[in-house]
Amino acid sequence: MNEEMKAKVSALLEAVVAADDGIRPEERDFVRRAATRWKLPEPDAPLSLRNLGTATTVLRELATDAQARVLALLVGAAAVDGNLDPREHALLLAASAALGIDATALEDRLQRQLKAPAAL
Repeated sequence: MNEEMKAKVSALLEAVVAADDGIRPEERDFVRRAATRWKLPEPDAPLSLRNLGTATTVLRELATDAQARVLALLVGAAAVDGNLDPREHALLLAASAALGIDATALEDRLQRQLKAPAAL
């Protein structure tokens, strides 16, 4: 993944955890671990990325082989605090639809993540 795409993934990650207008410590820790693992730049999510249309456009711009992995990362970020805000949920549903991922599959993954948040 090139640096431009890494910056977009970082911004998407930040947009998901900030979708509920607050970032909890466990979400911030998740973002830091993800940034280290994926070698992402410092998260910087402009408010425009919190717009569903913009976020889904960015996801579709990712390489096909990265799209599902990035969506899984976003699911983990949204679920890490054990709570799924409706705005986080809406962003994830829009993202999965944009990538052609069945909503039922997304819901199943979300429920698993909420029961046992990933350590990343």
